[in-house]
Amino acid sequence: MNTKKSFLNKVILTGVIGCLSLSLISCDKDEKETKEIPVTGVSLDRSDLTLSINETEQLLATITPENATNKKWTWSSSNTSIATVTENGLVTGVAAGEATITVTTESGGFTANCATTVQGTVVDPEPPGTFFLSVNGETAAYIMLTDNLVSGELQISDNVKTLEQTGHSWFFNENPSVAVGLIYQQGDPGIGLGISLTKNLTLNEPANFQISSRHTSYGYFDKYALATVGGLTIAGTERSDGVTVNFIDVTNNFAMEEKTIPTLNITGNGEQATFSGIVDMGNGEFLTGLVVSQPKDPNAGGGASSGTITYPDSCWVAAFDKDLKLKRIYRSGKLSYSSGRMRSQYYSQIGKAADGSVYVFSGSYESTTTKPCGALKIDKNATAFNSSYYFNIEELTEGYHFRKVWHVADNYFMLEIYNTVETGATAAATQYGIVDVAAKTFKWITGIPSKEAISGTGLPMGYKGKMYFPIAETGVDPAVYIIDPATAAATKGLSIRGAASLNAIGRLSYIE
Repeated sequence: MNTKKSFLNKVILTGVIGCLSLSLISCDKDEKETKEIPVTGVSLDRSDLTLSINETEQLLATITPENATNKKWTWSSSNTSIATVTENGLVTGVAAGEATITVTTESGGFTANCATTVQGTVVDPEPPGTFFLSVNGETAAYIMLTDNLVSGELQISDNVKTLEQTGHSWFFNENPSVAVGLIYQQGDPGIGLGISLTKNLTLNEPANFQISSRHTSYGYFDKYALATVGGLTIAGTERSDGVTVNFIDVTNNFAMEEKTIPTLNITGNGEQATFSGIVDMGNGEFLTGLVVSQPKDPNAGGGASSGTITYPDSCWVAAFDKDLKLKRIYRSGKLSYSSGRMRSQYYSQIGKAADGSVYVFSGSYESTTTKPCGALKIDKNATAFNSSYYFNIEELTEGYHFRKVWHVADNYFMLEIYNTVETGATAAATQYGIVDVAAKTFKWITGIPSKEAISGTGLPMGYKGKMYFPIAETGVDPAVYIIDPATAAATKGLSIRGAASLNAIGRLSYIE
């Protein structure tokens, strides 16, 4: 017997078996890695819907389990002459009657239905438009346009405009429909960008402007975007109680006019004020929260315009006309001042509800205040706070304070809440909640990443009864989360692949 040959055959056979074993193991591993996770069901955020003719409503579908492999679905209407539905779940009332809107999963054919009733009343159709996204990549900032925020993904390469600079703070106006982006220059003059749509729903060439006085708060009033800053020196004096308001005319190629007024003794206590937030009352006046303080020490660092807060337990709101003529002061001792603070910025904490009432929130920022976080109310056309309305929010948030406030819809507002019960100029705030100011209720928002996982957020958009909130999560593409204010439950929507952050969401329309 040839032992050498026998040994060689054993080696070859063993090698073949070994390779076969490795191959089988590898195949088994690949099979496990590619094993499909089946869909087990689908649900809608509502089971019934009532619309007027031309009115639209967004339905949200959720597939279970959350990690199912195939999350595709289709939408259909049982009667398109009554109600139609787009591929993204946007329902439109067409004529009086009833229809059933159905979503069907591609995998497994699971369905969920929404019984839809269209009433005979007719509303004006929404002007044609699209959604505006401000997105940052690794080295540049972009603008993206999309008709869908509720599902799927976009690539950052799908952008329609590369911006020359990064760091814009965007805010949007409905009519005239514009987006204004401001860059804060650390105490130097601010840089502005104005954007609107063409009739073809593409971007007009952006308008560039400069805000020579810088800005620490902003908002819309009439046909103007307003950018304000306080603590400025009054010409011919040594006083530093001036507030400058930049009136940016969004109907005239964003032409700007600068107006400055003194604020010394504006509330009758000998102190000066900084403006925080802008609310257009629709009657030729705007409201702004007042942060009342002593003059700032000229040797003090930082860009904030406020000095020492002598009256931390008082809340003031001022009403002005377009000439910055003071019309009245609203005052209360139930809350501290109405403003969120972060370094030199003054974040708006006032907002108008659907019925025209203005709610004045206070996040109780000052460490010296004895007042809790809460809200007061100014009824439509009222000249004083509603004395019978007081909402203690802090007792519902378990002691947490809030920094920013946004109106969602009806009587719902969303709060940005500090991560700890301590506040501060640089403290993290990545918790969120919904308040119903009429019912005086609070709910923590569910369905979004944890406060530890959130690496950044952007300007949200209240649209057709829901809040669309951009969130960046560590290690994950930034995405839009759609929040139902009635339940405070969020559903993950559109993702932006390759983006570092999603900074703002707004809707732009073309209005002739």
